[in-house]
Amino acid sequence: MKTVVSTILVATSLMASSSGYSLVKGNGCLSCHAIASKKTAPAFAGIAKKNIRFYGNNAKNMIIQSIKNGSSGKYRKFADVSMPSYFYLSQEQLDTIADFILSQASKARGNGGMGKGHGMGGMNKGRMF
Repeated sequence: MKTVVSTILVATSLMASSSGYSLVKGNGCLSCHAIASKKTAPAFAGIAKKNIRFYGNNAKNMIIQSIKNGSSGKYRKFADVSMPSYFYLSQEQLDTIADFILSQASKARGNGGMGKGHGMGGMNKGRMF
């Protein structure tokens, strides 16, 4: 029975991940973002790792708010880049995309933006990242 439950959990996780990837691809997110490398916007892996680090259990909500409302200036290295609002996405789509982004945290290089002399005291113009 445990094997069946484990198999179902793995399959569900893979489907959600696949669905999340389909949503980010279908909504043009990959035009600016990559999974683990920088493009014109931060990598999903870095976004996940930093949001988990700074917001903990509220990381998913913070990512959803950025997707839904758009954002600007959240990441110091991308200060001149603005993310448009994806206000038209359903809550289910927002949840799926946020879960997908958070699932990429293990692919982030480094330590999520910490430990390179950029401690909380070194925030630039009130930006956390």
